[in-house]
Amino acid sequence: MLYILIAMKTLVVLTQYKRNNLEKQLSQIYNQTIRPDYVVVFQNENHEDISILKSEYNFIHIKSDYNTKFFGRFAYCFTFPVDICFVLDDDIIPGNNCLKHYMDQCISLNAIIGGNGRIAMNNPNKGRIKQPPDVGIRLENQLVDFVGHLWCFKKDWLYHMFGTKPFTFDTGEDMHFCFTSKLFGNIKSFTAKQTSHDDMADITHNKLAGGPHASYVTTPKSLRFDTEKYFMDRFDIKFIESN
Repeated sequence: MLYILIAMKTLVVLTQYKRNNLEKQLSQIYNQTIRPDYVVVFQNENHEDISILKSEYNFIHIKSDYNTKFFGRFAYCFTFPVDICFVLDDDIIPGNNCLKHYMDQCISLNAIIGGNGRIAMNNPNKGRIKQPPDVGIRLENQLVDFVGHLWCFKKDWLYHMFGTKPFTFDTGEDMHFCFTSKLFGNIKSFTAKQTSHDDMADITHNKLAGGPHASYVTTPKSLRFDTEKYFMDRFDIKFIESN
């Protein structure tokens, strides 16, 4: 396992839109127990000036005048010569050992590892499946239908994601990635085990997740429901039965 981890090249993608948390994220990324080979700040439109951070931190700035919304940051992962990718939402601040801890789990479980996890709204077993807590200590990995918040995955799994037309580009990248990986690669999704503060995906415990720009505020819940139905009707996806 040690040899595999040393040989793995890693990419971190941070998202910049209208929130102003980037400096906190960059500070934590550069204090990790493993140093990523590439750190990318993917900026949709130009709502925040991050030029001063560019002079203070060594990151690759990719800016799109067109708002690629949720899928663009995943698409850019294709262009980097890496094995493991981390994609982070703009409202989370990872602990100092988060990247190594998540990568260990991704490799050992051969699965997508997420900062939080969800049971699908259309899952017929939803009422008897425990949804893991979004933040804080979690003593075990938990199998879920899809993950979000932070995604740790093997780059090769993106070929499943972008080999299938999404239902919408306005939401649902979390579902689309996890569902296609499960359907076409037999890749499962787990929330990460987090046994210490340093292991956590978000040491703020979701304190930065609110506000008018939060996706749960700007995106109709019905559209996410319909995204699930798209996979049920078109691909007959089977949701988890227990975790």
